Parts: sequence; C-alpha cells; structure tokens
Amino acid sequence: MSKLFLSGGGDIEISYAFDRLFFDSLPQNAHILYIPVAMATTMIKKEMCFDWFSKLISRHSNSDRYLDFTMWNEGDVLFNLYNYDAVYVGGGNTYRLLSVLEKSGMLDALKKYIRNDGIYYGGSAGAVIVGKSLRTVEEENLENYSNHHGMNLINNLSIFPHFSDSEEQKSTIRNICGNYALMIAALPENSGLIIDDRGISVYGNMYLYEKEKKTVFYTSGQIIK
Repeated sequence: MSKLFLSGGGDIEISYAFDRLFFDSLPQNAHILYIPVAMATTMIKKEMCFDWFSKLISRHSNSDRYLDFTMWNEGDVLFNLYNYDAVYVGGGNTYRLLSVLEKSGMLDALKKYIRNDGIYYGGSAGAVIVGKSLRTVEEENLENYSNHHGMNLINNLSIFPHFSDSEEQKSTIRNICGNYALMIAALPENSGLIIDDRGISVYGNMYLYEKEKKTVFYTSGQIIK
C-alpha cells in the first residue's frame, strides 16, 4: 500500500512535527530521492535546495537512523524511483513543477510509483500536484500554462497550501469552488494529510470546502469521509 504525506508548507521548524511522521515511516537507513524543480531554476538555487534538504534530513537523523538522498533536477535522465525508499517533492512554483515533470516523463513515473506502493512526500507545490487541480494556486501561473490538471490521486481533492484562515483566503477558495466545482482541502503550514490504507487522515487542522456546501473543519486523527 502506498503512503503519501502532503504538507501545507512552512519552514523546517514549522513543519517539523509533520515531517517527523514521514521520516519515522522510513527504514532505519533510508535513501530518498529529492525533487526540487519547483524551486531550483538556477545553479545557485539548486545549491540552496541541496543545502536546505541536507539540513532537513540532519534534523531527523540520529544514532539509530541514517538518512541520505539523491537530488533530481531538470535535464537529468529519469531515475528508477524504486531504487529509493521514498520520494520527496519540494515547494516553489507549482506550474513550473508540473511542466518540468510532464516534459521529462517524471510525472508518469511518479504516478506509477505512487500507485505501486511508493512512499511520497509533497511539500506545498509537491502536495498540490497530487491533487485534482492546480486552480488553487493559479496566481503562480506566470507563464500562462494551459494545463491545470494535477495527478488526481486523492479522491478528487485539490490542495490549497499555506492556508491562514483569513477572510481573503476563504473568499478566494469559495470562488475557486464555485468557478471550477472543486472540493478543496485547505491546509495551514503546520498541517498535512496522510493517505494510506486507512484512507485520508488529517494532521493538525484542515478545512474542507466544496461548492454550495458548508465548510467542514477537521483536526488531527480525523479521517476525511
């Protein structure tokens, strides 16, 4: 059974507890494939992403757990995802992420990997692309991409990351629901979803928006019906 960890985003400190659940699910000596292409557009940014992920896994390594990683970037050959214990797709511009993954063939590879019992972590943009639609982050579509479709691997849910419960954000989400008939999981930065054989469970807080339906509030441990 595959296992997905979809984070609402945040820095290393904010997302520490949710990240811990992901790292604790891995083998004692785990090798992770890190995909930073939503952010890594230049060599300097690639180096920054490498340093950031190195810092992240060092926070979750100890004498009983050794974590290392390989980083995949735009222009690299496709890797065999099954050579890794998990795949981690980081945040940044979601539309750029989808474009690079699609053109390289990595998007199809990820879909197959997830459907065949892979362990996947998506942070912000990496979470959004697993959902049904990218319309939740349409302000990121700076290059006017025509494709707004995510992988749609979580029961037709779309992800809205970095949710702050402001009136402006709530109004934005209701408009998206109305315009595109989407079911949207709004995730604050210290929250996330875990998808496994139990279903879709919430860590932290989540707000479920759906056209013409009352918003449903979920807290840690609840299963989305």
